[in-house]
Amino acid sequence: MELDVIIGLVTIWLTIVVAGLAAAARTRKLEEKIDGTSGKLRVEIKGLRDELRSEIGGVRDELRGEIGGVRGEIGGVRGEIENLRTELGGRIDAVGAELTRTRMAVARLEGSVFGIAPPDTGTDTA
Repeated sequence: MELDVIIGLVTIWLTIVVAGLAAAARTRKLEEKIDGTSGKLRVEIKGLRDELRSEIGGVRDELRGEIGGVRGEIGGVRGEIENLRTELGGRIDAVGAELTRTRMAVARLEGSVFGIAPPDTGTDTA
């Protein structure tokens, strides 16, 4: 009977050792698989990162070109505004001169109708 106990204990011990070795082998295979997957993911992430950097650079360059175009258009609009200011300033001066002539004509008319002396032609009293 002692032999049966010893054989049973040896069988249990061998089962534990074989199960441990099988678990270790599977663990090692799982680690290798994880390492392989990690390596593939690193390569894929690097590729995606490079692709995104390239795309961002392209968009940045495109936006810089657009901004340059808008700046050019703004410069053109500023020039047009300056031209309009000059033109309107001339027109305003012409209207002011015409208003002064009209006032002088009215003053002369009043002078001849009512006998009032006309104002000095060099100054505008209005």
